[in-house]
Amino acid sequence: MFQSFQDILSQLLPEITGLRHEFHQHPEIRFEERWTSDRIAGFLDQAGIPYRRGLARGTGIIATLEGRGTRTVALRADMDALEIQEETGLPYSSRIPDRMHACGHDGHMACLCGVAKALALRQDDLPGTVKFIFQPGEETAAGGRFMVAEGALEGVDGAFAFHGWPSLPVGYAAIKPGWAMAGAWDFRITVKGAGCHAADPGAGVDPVVVAAYVTTALQTLVSRELDPWECGVVSVSVIQAGNVTNIIPATAELRGTTRALKPEIHEAIANGVRRIAEETAKAFRATAQVEFGPEPYPAVFNPQAMVDLVREAAVEVLGEERFIELESPCMTAEDFAFYLREVPGAILYIGVNPEPGTSYPPLHNATFDFADGALLPAMEVMASIALRFLRTE
Repeated sequence: MFQSFQDILSQLLPEITGLRHEFHQHPEIRFEERWTSDRIAGFLDQAGIPYRRGLARGTGIIATLEGRGTRTVALRADMDALEIQEETGLPYSSRIPDRMHACGHDGHMACLCGVAKALALRQDDLPGTVKFIFQPGEETAAGGRFMVAEGALEGVDGAFAFHGWPSLPVGYAAIKPGWAMAGAWDFRITVKGAGCHAADPGAGVDPVVVAAYVTTALQTLVSRELDPWECGVVSVSVIQAGNVTNIIPATAELRGTTRALKPEIHEAIANGVRRIAEETAKAFRATAQVEFGPEPYPAVFNPQAMVDLVREAAVEVLGEERFIELESPCMTAEDFAFYLREVPGAILYIGVNPEPGTSYPPLHNATFDFADGALLPAMEVMASIALRFLRTE
């Protein structure tokens, strides 16, 4: 039966390739994916697939294909782009300044549309029900949490997703059993000093110097406070202070992210960020206010039973030699973890490097592109996973 789906996916490939290029030209950030949501809805209308809109602050979509069996599987794609000015020079480059699909979500959405249409064309043969979840706000906004809270997983027995991976060649897939991706918790540190003339720094308290010392000291949390066998990251990625050269400002702001696999390690890192920021500021006669986001992204855990199912499904499509089980987790975060807290499932990686043996631009880079050659293998793997899950009791 799967062979017939492969044939359909191959026939759909030109349409899905064009669709990805459209998505790539119209990148929209968290909860602003209005054009994207409309385009997906239009595609689903054309394919005759029923759906529900307006989820997760307005742009989320859940489409449903009902089959003959009793089990239900969910496949999820993220919709949002990043605040990056594209530098690929591609003919389908972003048309929106400072917005880019630099994380491959254009490929994720296009593939999910392709799988949905292929399965709809053979709906009578479906051994169960498939939900297609198009989710906004994956990048830093925890859109997955909103989708789950609004019923995306009602009646669902298992959920799966994939992420395009630039370190893997096109035609390959990989998965990390167990702890696979880190939890993330963003922070904001506001350092308050006393502004003064830059020619007379002793008349004030310089928050820029304090911010620099805090940034440096935070790096000791992982290197000097964690067990070397534990995974953790602390990155300060934004520093903002002042706007002219002859004034020392009154405040400076640092923003960044912490990453860990285990909740207790994440809590220890967060406590360390608070302690180091507050006490370092105090040592320089300043104060520091530390704020964390309302809820961290959980770490992604792929259960062994679901890893085994994904392996069987991927090998069916790609062959044994093109499926890899990874030994080490990745410290990037994924809000698909919110789904995996509720139902069994897994997230895997699909290769997007079209030239094996060469370096490919990393995720969140201004020259990254989800290679067109990765679309068909990704669709085939995800369709195979869905069908295998529905047939498994």
